Amino acid sequence: MKKLLLSCLFLLQFPFAWAAYPEKPIVIVVPFPAGGPADAMGRSLAHAMGLKLGALVLVENKAGAGGLLGVSYVASASPDGYTLGMAGTGAMVYAPYITKKMPFDPINGLTYLTTLVRTPNVLVVNVNSPYKNLADLLTKAKAQPGVLTYASAGIASSAHVVAELFQKLTGVKFIHVPYKGAAPALQDLMGGHVDLMIGEVSGLVGQIKAGTIRGLALSDSQRLQALKEVPSAPEVGLPAWVADGAYGLVAPAGLPADLTKRLLDAANDALQTQEVISKFSELTSLTQPGNPTQYKALVQSEQARWSTVIKAAGITDE
Repeated sequence: MKKLLLSCLFLLQFPFAWAAYPEKPIVIVVPFPAGGPADAMGRSLAHAMGLKLGALVLVENKAGAGGLLGVSYVASASPDGYTLGMAGTGAMVYAPYITKKMPFDPINGLTYLTTLVRTPNVLVVNVNSPYKNLADLLTKAKAQPGVLTYASAGIASSAHVVAELFQKLTGVKFIHVPYKGAAPALQDLMGGHVDLMIGEVSGLVGQIKAGTIRGLALSDSQRLQALKEVPSAPEVGLPAWVADGAYGLVAPAGLPADLTKRLLDAANDALQTQEVISKFSELTSLTQPGNPTQYKALVQSEQARWSTVIKAAGITDE
């Protein structure tokens, strides 16, 4: 009887030593709406990870608050390996310096798994817009400050902060129109409801190539091979406007080490499959396998850089 009791206590202390994992579908929370670039990348990753894990890996979209809603959901979930999340720069880097009431601690409130992808931002206008290049747009914006509207994926999103930096560097003033993701923002730009949009190139490259929107400037140090017609930041006289978005894979804090390793290995294996490489490349993004230490170091270094920008620009969610 005593041996049986000791065995039970051991199993309770180390449940993953005996439990078959995964016993049910794993969910990757994408903190933006279906149809956007993060959603496309998340679904590609989920499929490839499912093959590696021998399990069904699903995507669940939880959009809102520039990505905070979805990542907050992951942070509050049980650390059992069944809830993962794609965390973007907006929620992990910018929000702590913009949002008065952060719903989670981006440094200590999550289990870091790996970096996934990095992608620059691009400023675009409707193809029927009178602004043929960035100089045209800036001339109008300086002549009539506070008139032109710009769409973003939401308050505290990567696009919001990059747009505010753009205004600071150029001395113009736009009216911010935040959305619950890049997809609805793009729809309104194409519908002529806003004057311009700044967003991750991964979500806009398709429409630029299709000729429905026009790229005026890329927030990168050089032109992209897939968008040779869009000038880089230095080419338009804005060398300090070099900024890209980053996504990583996270889990709730306290995820056991064995599950952390298994999920990390599955994610990095998935990132090296042709399926995922091709999908990310299609979105002008490069896969970026990594590890928890590298991912956390990236977030911390980006926080150090952008906190100064955010404070100087006076960006808040109020």
